[in-house]
Amino acid sequence: MNNFIQYIKDSFEELNTNMTWATREEAQKSTVVVASFTIAFALVVAAIDKVFQTGLDNFFNLF
Repeated sequence: MNNFIQYIKDSFEELNTNMTWATREEAQKSTVVVASFTIAFALVVAAIDKVFQTGLDNFFNLF
């Protein structure tokens, strides 16, 4: 149990002394970039899905 407690203490010390945190502005910019690419990727996947669905519907309507 003492090893676990020491691990937690060391982890907090590492986070407080050795980590370099992004500024608020950098974090906001990164969030906007990630959200934008996520939305764009989702729209592309939705468009490809729609094309394949339409193609398969047309193919199966031939029979």
